[in-house]
Amino acid sequence: MDRDFLKVGNHRKISNVYAVFLTPAEVHKINAEIQKHTRLIFDLAFEHYTFSVSLRKKQWRQRISRLYYASYNASKAVRFDHDGNHSTDVKDHSKVGLLPDGFPDKATYENELKNLREDRNSCDYDHLATKNDLLKQPDDYQVLVLNFLRHAHDHLRVGLEKVSTISISCKASGEHADVGDGDPRFC
Repeated sequence: MDRDFLKVGNHRKISNVYAVFLTPAEVHKINAEIQKHTRLIFDLAFEHYTFSVSLRKKQWRQRISRLYYASYNASKAVRFDHDGNHSTDVKDHSKVGLLPDGFPDKATYENELKNLREDRNSCDYDHLATKNDLLKQPDDYQVLVLNFLRHAHDHLRVGLEKVSTISISCKASGEHADVGDGDPRFC
């Protein structure tokens, strides 16, 4: 059912348009599914982030790649929660910085996430790329992505009754912290 639910289209729109025909319980089921998938997409972002910070510094290409996918999936969760659209098409990557109005530091993230995408493409596909060619260094991107994940989490918190309890590293590779505002994933 999960894959079929995602194939239907814009779930927010469907829920709103058909609310006059559906019972409140049926609308609640649709909204609960949206919430579930938002949470799962967001958790995938944390899996990528956790993996990225576990990598050694000399694995800068892989760190950039995983940091990008952490931010991409967090963006995807925010966009899915906001407008109900879900895509696995490669063109969806161009929307990494397309965040809803009211998202914290929206203009900064629109620009920086596009830069991270560009660096990820260089890391994954340009055999001549060097660490010095990056627009930002991996440690700087790590801070950016952690802050983006925090903002995405806080933005989604209103819609997520309970987020899962994956913890992430907030320090350099190899160090770990589990403190925060009640959510152990944040430092």
